[in-house]
Amino acid sequence: MQTIDNTNQSRPGAVHWVVKMNHRNRTASWWIVFLIFAVHFHATGQGAMAWVLMSLQFLVYPHVVYLVARHARDPLEAEIHNLRLDDWCFGLWTAWLGFPLWITFLLVICGCINLAAFRGFRGALQAAGLSAAGAAVSVAWFGLKFEPDTTMPVTALSMACLSVYLLLFARGAYFRALSLSETRHKLKLSEQALQGQLEAVQALQAQLTEQANRDPLTGLYNRRYLNDSLRREFGPGARTDQSVAVLLLDIDHFKQINDRHGHSAGDQVLRHVASLLQQQARAGDVVCRYGGEEFLVLLPGMEADAAMRRAEWYRQKVCVPGTVIAIDGAVVTLSVGVAGTTDKAVSPEHLIDQADKALYLAKSGGRNRSVLFARTDASCACPE
Repeated sequence: MQTIDNTNQSRPGAVHWVVKMNHRNRTASWWIVFLIFAVHFHATGQGAMAWVLMSLQFLVYPHVVYLVARHARDPLEAEIHNLRLDDWCFGLWTAWLGFPLWITFLLVICGCINLAAFRGFRGALQAAGLSAAGAAVSVAWFGLKFEPDTTMPVTALSMACLSVYLLLFARGAYFRALSLSETRHKLKLSEQALQGQLEAVQALQAQLTEQANRDPLTGLYNRRYLNDSLRREFGPGARTDQSVAVLLLDIDHFKQINDRHGHSAGDQVLRHVASLLQQQARAGDVVCRYGGEEFLVLLPGMEADAAMRRAEWYRQKVCVPGTVIAIDGAVVTLSVGVAGTTDKAVSPEHLIDQADKALYLAKSGGRNRSVLFARTDASCACPE
């Protein structure tokens, strides 16, 4: 008398839990069946051979089929074959005994429940068919007889056996439900832990990506991020007729600051200028440290004239007393080269080269000024 499941054993070499539970249930309940048959045999006066066969069936057989299923290549499938064999044997015994009502009901209904647990209603029909086949073999061999009456002890024992079987079945289902609930809970906890780890990994990846794209001194984007931004801005199909401008900024006489006042003073100037450049940056602008004391500002959607006004704001803001670091009374100044285009065919390298040429003109023209590429005029220097 068995319980249900169709899962595989959990680890190599372990006895499948269905095989193990069915062996326990079969052994316990079939002892009662043996007692029922013994009482019925005593009442009907069966011979020694019947007692031997009955002992083999209900006392030895459960252990034999257990060993067969335990060592089978597919233990669960082997156990289902055992259940089918049980049903066939039940039919053989009930027909040979003359279909005693309670014994027949007990064996057939328990056999149907067993296979129904694995194969549903189809399994119950299969169990009934196997019992009928066993009964047919018995009738063909021993002839048909019909003796449905049983004594009161046999009836009582049959009811007790059915009760024990149902309790064992319910017990197995209960503990299996507890096990499944515990497994689901552990899986849920594991899923939550994995989700937490995944979020931590994603956060770490985002942090590492941000660190890889930032200049550690100024906090501005680096050349790597700039190159990615240029590919997005100037890539195939990325631009329509939208304007784009580039500012290339250089801190005037920066080497002298490092030489005269030390690199810590130079680093302080770089950080201050970086902070200034970020003040006017829009969401789509890219402000990066281009190299050394040079900075580059990529301005998507901005025309050259507007970019020139932005460059002047930066330059003049640096010149305002009290807004930038003064080294021994010398105010730090900026030179800015500006280039802009609306031509989709212009490459980013070409546009940066134009800004670099404009920066060269600004520096060669006395520094502390902004120059727009293709123009010869420059802004006035800050008043002293």
